[in-house]
Amino acid sequence: MTADISALQTTNDDLAQALANMQQTLDQVQQHQALLARAMLNAIRGRWAAAEFGTQSVESMLVALDPALHGKVEAVRFDPRPLALAR
Repeated sequence: MTADISALQTTNDDLAQALANMQQTLDQVQQHQALLARAMLNAIRGRWAAAEFGTQSVESMLVALDPALHGKVEAVRFDPRPLALAR
């Protein structure tokens, strides 16, 4: 009987840990999704360069998502006028 209770407690502890891990992963995915949504909004608004727009730039949000990109991302200004002239 004691072994059964001990086994159930171990199983319960394992399930609680698995649930905590899933919640942590879900929280991280939600944070990434929020950063991606803000990055897309800032791309639409033309806020590319961190030097110009700081933390509200696409560049800074990409680096926040992947810190390994720090110093490797360079925003290039997009000028839609040449596209209009091509028509």
